[in-house]
Amino acid sequence: MNLKGEFSWIQSLRLGGRKAISFTLKCTNLLYDETFNAAILDGSGSSQPLYFTNQSIPARKSLRFDYDTVGWDWCQGDKFVILDKKGKIKAEWVVNMRTYAYGECPTCHGTHRCPQCSGSGRITDRHTHMSETCQACAGTGQCQTCYLPVRGNSNIGQSMRFDQRINNAEASKQRRIAAINSRIYELRSKIEKIEWDLRIMKLKDYSYSSHMTYTSILQLKFTYEQQLIKLQSELRQLELM
Repeated sequence: MNLKGEFSWIQSLRLGGRKAISFTLKCTNLLYDETFNAAILDGSGSSQPLYFTNQSIPARKSLRFDYDTVGWDWCQGDKFVILDKKGKIKAEWVVNMRTYAYGECPTCHGTHRCPQCSGSGRITDRHTHMSETCQACAGTGQCQTCYLPVRGNSNIGQSMRFDQRINNAEASKQRRIAAINSRIYELRSKIEKIEWDLRIMKLKDYSYSSHMTYTSILQLKFTYEQQLIKLQSELRQLELM
């Protein structure tokens, strides 16, 4: 088995730029692809495993497994495992990111709150009094230096442990913002794929039936664009609250 795995931090697009853990699996074979079965296991045992069957990685290439690519928000203690044909574990990698003892974090010094927004997740302009999402913490209110996702009861990935000083209404709003950003990302991906398909169709001679297909695709693109505009408007309104 010529596979090498590594966990790292990323800024998740589908989670509105929030800091998240990603797992990268690389094929170290210089000539041949690697095909394998794998699974992601919840370290707390509260979620069902996420299985991958007959996955293939080209020689010297890699695959990412995270919330942006497969919908899994990694938490401390979770595992990525390679399985044999009988389902037994051949290799495993465990999330074990660095933790800070109380007071050790050089940014928040143990408060776990984002110093830019004081843990509120919002920044208010002193001149205009307009409020917007804190870019330093992506609206979570958490210090991003010592932030460490753990399995809990939140809505997306169970890793957004808001400081107790943030009220329930604010936490609910931030979860809604994260969900909207996730849907916006999906719609943009679908629109990009449709635009590519339309360009390919224009390069080919197509019959009446193909013309009908082309028209249907255009209508679908219009529907996605309208949904995108509506979500972007809702997102702006939420961020101004």
